[in-house]
Amino acid sequence: MGYRSSLSCYIRDELKPIFKKQYLREDIGASIAVAFVAIPLSLAISFATGVGAEVGLISAVVGGILGALFGGCRLSVTGPAVAMSVLLADTLADFGFAGLLVTGLVCGVLQIICGALKFGRVAKYIPLSLVLAFTAGIGFLLFFEQLPHVFQIKEASTNTLETTIRHAHLYLNHISSAGVFLVILTIAVLSIVPRYLPRAYAFVFAVLIPMALVHFTGLNVAVIGAIPHSLIHPEIIDFSLISDWHKLLLTALEVFILASLETILSSNAVDLMGKGDLHNPSQELIGQGIANIGTSIFGGIPVTGVIARSSVNVLAGAKTRRAAIFHALIILAVVYFVQSFIEKMPLAVLSGILLAAAFKMMNVRQVIDLWKSDRLDVLIYLITFFTIIGTDLIIGIQTGLLAAFIIVGFRMLRTRAEIKLWTNNNVLRVGLNGNISFLSYEKLATIQEFAQKQTGLQFVVFEFADLHNIDSGGAKHLINIADELTEAGLKVVFHSMKDYQQNIIIANTFGEKSYHITIAEHQIKDLLEKSGVTHSANDVLRHGITKYVSHYASDNQQLLTTLAQGQKPHTLLITCSDSRLNPNAFFSANIGEIFIVRNVGNVVPPYMPENIYSEIAAIEYAIAELGVRNVVICGHTECGAVKASVATGDDKLGYIGLDNWLGLIKAGFKINKPKDAAEGVRFNLLHQVQNLKTYPGISEMLASKELTLNAWIYDVHSGHMLEWSNEKHDFVQIV
Repeated sequence: MGYRSSLSCYIRDELKPIFKKQYLREDIGASIAVAFVAIPLSLAISFATGVGAEVGLISAVVGGILGALFGGCRLSVTGPAVAMSVLLADTLADFGFAGLLVTGLVCGVLQIICGALKFGRVAKYIPLSLVLAFTAGIGFLLFFEQLPHVFQIKEASTNTLETTIRHAHLYLNHISSAGVFLVILTIAVLSIVPRYLPRAYAFVFAVLIPMALVHFTGLNVAVIGAIPHSLIHPEIIDFSLISDWHKLLLTALEVFILASLETILSSNAVDLMGKGDLHNPSQELIGQGIANIGTSIFGGIPVTGVIARSSVNVLAGAKTRRAAIFHALIILAVVYFVQSFIEKMPLAVLSGILLAAAFKMMNVRQVIDLWKSDRLDVLIYLITFFTIIGTDLIIGIQTGLLAAFIIVGFRMLRTRAEIKLWTNNNVLRVGLNGNISFLSYEKLATIQEFAQKQTGLQFVVFEFADLHNIDSGGAKHLINIADELTEAGLKVVFHSMKDYQQNIIIANTFGEKSYHITIAEHQIKDLLEKSGVTHSANDVLRHGITKYVSHYASDNQQLLTTLAQGQKPHTLLITCSDSRLNPNAFFSANIGEIFIVRNVGNVVPPYMPENIYSEIAAIEYAIAELGVRNVVICGHTECGAVKASVATGDDKLGYIGLDNWLGLIKAGFKINKPKDAAEGVRFNLLHQVQNLKTYPGISEMLASKELTLNAWIYDVHSGHMLEWSNEKHDFVQIV
């Protein structure tokens, strides 16, 4: 049933729109724009691969239609890709044209299998640095492979930097040739035109201007020459020329990896443009597999989803798969009816297109951005890039992935610590961050060495609150450090451990514990005072500031800069001053999201113009000036203010300010008298809701649903939140 349902949805949502009039004009316009890009690109890729011009056109037509019909990305365009040309040229040289066809068939089968097994999503886990290095490596190889063609040097046929240097004198002898001039002109047009016109026009002008120049000046340059006027490949395919099938299958695996990667990148690019639906990577692999099999049958080279054509398709306004199909049909019409135009295209134009693509694939600007954001990612990039240009693509990918895994592993296992010595020099607070593992010994030993050098030090407190993970190896290191510090006369405290962290520490403790375990700060205070050491609350706060600046503030500079321009909180929270409540923590809210009013008992004083309560000013400011449209009044269980109000009744505690303030809570208890403190928390909260409705305009905003008002209770025992339900007339747990 699931398969039939998905098939019917595909037919309804993807195939049926192809036959409707809706968006027909947009799809036709986009298909023309894509065809302007696809034709010269396909010819250039044929040239770079070493096959006839008709082969690239066959691939663009057959691959374009099949990829559009069966792929998982509605607006992606399939065809031969520049990134594939280097590998395909090597395949052609090693195995002949028959080897290319076998490679395409094997690639297609593997793509269908991987798509059917839902392996397409794996591509999303490939590091960006590796992808950038991969494309840059191909661009580098493509650049040097094209230089002999640009300068028409037959002797320099390999694609290495060393060969280029060796034949530099030959390049210099041909630098003033007409072919070099046309290459430079083509690159210039492709670079300048997109600044002023849509990208499709750049390819049109890059072809037409050099062709017009050749036509009117009579420049003697090589052209594409005669091409067949059909989609049937003219050569006889001889599979007997293939001798090393094992090596050919390995090459097909390389092509499969490269084609699949290029396809996923293209689909991701379409998603990032915000046009159309998110693609299905596994279905896209199946569609590309079908396209590659079909292309091979018709005598074409392997195809992929292509970023250049897909981006033009999206930007030109395509709405359905029909645009990609139409672009293929336009290419087909050109092959049959305008082939003489193609035959007169200078080969130098194709070299210019390829060199422009090679320059773009170097992605220098993205590497600079990568350097600014994460230099370890640049290390992955460099390792992958130089391995590719020094060996081959697959070894480069393998090496890059290995480097990425090693670097990610070290990042995950790295231990960081903020060390703060209290002003009395008696206490050292160590805020642990990251992970403690078998690799943490050196970091912990450094902390131990620092502690033992401090004169007058009595306590070392290791804080676990920001620690992500700890394994048995790391626990043993930490316990050994605690043992050695204890032997040196210091007291060690493991503070604020999570349950699983405490279990690991205890499981790896053999014999008597050399450390104390504390959960709350007041437990540390008790330990210190029992040893005659003064607990310094200011030093605790200073340590917290150090951790905040080094972690949160340094990682969120853009957020801080944005909020510095002004606040726009989405919620006004009125809650209790109780230290057990941490609103940003239990709402998982970031700074700038909640405008908080805190007081004893989460009281909302009834509105009276003569009152001077700060709560009135805060509520008016939040709603009238900041535009907050959601209000939460949050009480909590075990509330001391409510307990005191229930216990004392009309009696006084003997504190002028506190007794007057609790009178606001007791006023509500005169309307609904609670039987105990737990019921008092609920009655008090609902009474504060009614008080808020006395403020000017609040009731009207609630009635018109311009404002939402919520009554919530935080359970200090479990951490759960309860909210008032008008339907059930009771508080129910938020899940």
